[in-house]
Amino acid sequence: MKTTDKPLIQNFHIEGVKHINPSDALEAIKNGEAVMLDVREINEVKLESVPLDRVINHPMSVIMDRLPYIAKDQNIIVACPGGVRSVKVTNLLLMHGYPSVANLDGGLTMWKAKGLPFESNLSFGGCNCNSGAKSGANDTHSSATSSKNSFTANDFKNLKRI
Repeated sequence: MKTTDKPLIQNFHIEGVKHINPSDALEAIKNGEAVMLDVREINEVKLESVPLDRVINHPMSVIMDRLPYIAKDQNIIVACPGGVRSVKVTNLLLMHGYPSVANLDGGLTMWKAKGLPFESNLSFGGCNCNSGAKSGANDTHSSATSSKNSFTANDFKNLKRI
């Protein structure tokens, strides 16, 4: 697994934690050289996910309880949205004797920005309800466009509180 001692994309870092860029991470996962440990909470994973076989979810909030289920004899790439939670969990795994662990540099935000495999159940535009349709990483929808179209000149003073 090709890693660096310091992050090249994100700012947050803990000394001793290795980092891997998203493209190298994808290659390692696809080649069977590594697994991705997604430390986002369940509600976050339900909204957006990485559709690869070697991606497992163990939320940061329960990571200590899940350590027995994470094999130490594999390369592990830890991921979260921006790389902060994942750096902390990577450091924790290192402290618990996991020999080959790296943080996904830039997190899943950078993963998505590079157009790597990603599925989203987030809705864009309209009533902001979820139709259940999944969208891919290359969709061109923008939440900025959605906000501009759905929140123009609303008058909230006549609304009833329920």
